[in-house]
Amino acid sequence: MMGTRRADLRHRLGRVVSNPWFKAIATLAVLGFVLYWLRGQMPFFAEGFSAVVRPHWGWIALSLVFSYLSMSSYGSVQKILLGSAGVKVGYWESVGLVFSANAFSTCIPGGQVFGTTLTYRKTRQWGATRVVASWQLVISGVLSTVGIVLLALLGFFLVGTVSNPFLLVLSALGLVGIVVVVQWAARNPDRIEGVLLSVLAWVNARRRKPADHGAGGVRKVVEQAEAVDMTKSQLSKAFAFSLLNWVADIGCLWAAANAVGAQHSIGGLAIAYVTGKIVATAPITPGGLGTVEFALITALTAGGLGAHQAFAAVFVYRIVSFILVALVGWVVFFLFYRGVADMDPDKDDDGDGRPSADPDAPGGPADGGDPGEAGTTSARLCPQNHANPPQLSTCRFCAAPLDGAATRVMRPSLGAVRLSTGMFFDLDRPLLLGREPRVDAADAESAPRLIVLPSPDKAISRTHLRVDIDGWAVHAVDLGSVNGTYLRRGAAEEVRLMPDEPKMLMAGDVLVVDDVRIRFEDLP
Repeated sequence: MMGTRRADLRHRLGRVVSNPWFKAIATLAVLGFVLYWLRGQMPFFAEGFSAVVRPHWGWIALSLVFSYLSMSSYGSVQKILLGSAGVKVGYWESVGLVFSANAFSTCIPGGQVFGTTLTYRKTRQWGATRVVASWQLVISGVLSTVGIVLLALLGFFLVGTVSNPFLLVLSALGLVGIVVVVQWAARNPDRIEGVLLSVLAWVNARRRKPADHGAGGVRKVVEQAEAVDMTKSQLSKAFAFSLLNWVADIGCLWAAANAVGAQHSIGGLAIAYVTGKIVATAPITPGGLGTVEFALITALTAGGLGAHQAFAAVFVYRIVSFILVALVGWVVFFLFYRGVADMDPDKDDDGDGRPSADPDAPGGPADGGDPGEAGTTSARLCPQNHANPPQLSTCRFCAAPLDGAATRVMRPSLGAVRLSTGMFFDLDRPLLLGREPRVDAADAESAPRLIVLPSPDKAISRTHLRVDIDGWAVHAVDLGSVNGTYLRRGAAEEVRLMPDEPKMLMAGDVLVVDDVRIRFEDLP
């Protein structure tokens, strides 16, 4: 019995000790105790606090401006990257999301995961596909890494640690080369697809699977990646704003140092700043609280600042760039983005970027979309054998009463489709439309009709749009296209279809794909 209780106690203690909140609170408690014990041992703390309580308020105001400029620059990076994929986002929306995600990343244990998740979900709600939303996060991270490494090299050069300008230029060219490769990859998905399919065939051969096993998934990812059409101008702007994000944050540290009268060098500040950012990547405490301060003070002191000046400068810098920015982020989150955390845009996906079937949606069992033999549907027949949706009481063709029960029949034509290119055909099976539509494994069973849409300038994606037939319901699904699909219904304003979200069509609806108009006639 005692052995069981001890084992249970050890298990509970293990769960408490492994809890990230316990780790964070314990670390902060130890740091607080050490500072309290050292307050009388190291007089620079008292001198530092004396400078903090009597700062130069003009420099404090400038540090606030730099801090906002840093956050807004990152918001501009996000806006440009999403815009290159056809996702239009306002400046304030993007900056607000950056502030909110930063609040999560810096204030709670494991917050970087929560901040990234918040950004991903909101960009999905803005209309980005899964691939584009993830791509934006990765590319912004790459640009940030390149930028901070360049600043570190510049800092070492300014303090004389790196004295060879050729080495500095060579390193900078190497980092810029990474950015160029990213831009090439974004503009040449076709070539990347060939390489990926070759690698996949090689892997499948060694796993003794068909050569095209998983090829549909690869093509789907590349198809969505085609939505990214980043120009050199857009990439240059994104990189410039990414670099400005770091430069402005160093400017905040510079203004904080001036606010407390610290004598400093730009190179020393840059090196100390990069050191603090590296330490912050180790998630010991939320926002690196305690560890970042220690790293900054140590680096600034090594760079020539007095200990009390370094302490005062770091104290003011962290109040502005950490505490105040986090508070603003939480206010913005609770005012504008609180609902995002509870919404998962991928929860209805079947793994291919498409929402799974909803039994209560139009076209479900209530609308004659019940499961049955492929190519058949549930219908009520009039005396003339016209097939009608089960919910109708009179024939939609001859107005005869429908007295009999519903029965399964071969799926009839649900109407007609007329294209502005002159093409006209019956809607008797699903459609795949694009400049080079292809059938993957997910579509093969439905045997869709392939409709080629002319697009000399490649404004239309290869497989741009899918039209599904579910019972008596017709749905249009934009497949994460570059320039989107728009629905024109009556006199209402055109609306853009959300990627991978089915939109039920009605008689007279017109889908607009670049310069091509697709009209649906005589739908049930």
